[in-house]
Amino acid sequence: MTVKMVQAIVLVLMIFTVQAGAQEQELHQPPSQPSVRFEAVDVYMDSGDQPLAAYQFEFAAEAGEIAIVGIEGGEHPAFKEPPYYDPAALSKERIIIAAFNTGRNLPKDKTRVATLHVQVIGETGPEYVVKLEVAASAEGQRIPATVTLAKGEKRK
Repeated sequence: MTVKMVQAIVLVLMIFTVQAGAQEQELHQPPSQPSVRFEAVDVYMDSGDQPLAAYQFEFAAEAGEIAIVGIEGGEHPAFKEPPYYDPAALSKERIIIAAFNTGRNLPKDKTRVATLHVQVIGETGPEYVVKLEVAASAEGQRIPATVTLAKGEKRK
């Protein structure tokens, strides 16, 4: 064997070794982690001219992957405290939330009753839905109301 043949064989072996090492490194790379971000979702109730004393709604994500990581109360003093919910439902994509106040100082018209803090996982933006189960007066009578969502609104 000539020196040039040995050099060619060594060069070929070096190329195969480098390629095999690169392939092995690719195999041992940890899977890429999905992107994660956080956002606030404000929940508004509008009871028109009726004082709102109680409500219950269901919140869910129809699209996208989320985890609910926190819930805070609303802007009106009657609903300043965080609403009631099942703590086991936190970190899920669906939750039922309720609150009541038997006082005299109750909100009318549109008011923010809660803010949900949500972890969004992946690139797909979530599509939130909210369904009002009930709204009631201080006397326990059902009242007409609507519930709406707003992402990341600035507060006063």
